[in-house]
Amino acid sequence: MKFENPFLDQNGKIQFLWNPVADKVFILPSPPPEKHGSLIEIPQQFREEYRDNFGILLAVGPGYYDKKGIFHSTSSDLLPGIKVVYDITVPWKQKVKDNNGMEHELILCGTSDILGIVNE
Repeated sequence: MKFENPFLDQNGKIQFLWNPVADKVFILPSPPPEKHGSLIEIPQQFREEYRDNFGILLAVGPGYYDKKGIFHSTSSDLLPGIKVVYDITVPWKQKVKDNNGMEHELILCGTSDILGIVNE
């Protein structure tokens, strides 16, 4: 699950200018695959359907206040730069430009939509 993060600066730090609010996160999804297995090539128009639900966290919100006014901070395990597995049914997508002006589609979701952290 190696893929290039276009939001890295020359020192290898994430250079992402948007800060999510509450318990929201921005995720750079892994690119859709070009092949299924080693033999079957997936045509461009169908690649989105075969996208897996892995990505890199770009930004993490601080937490949220519940109805009683109690603050719930975001898990300290969720840090920008880690690889995560997220719920693929999340409908919120946002187009953002990287440091070179290229446009990327990011996932905006809540921390509860993150299913796990990928340890490599």
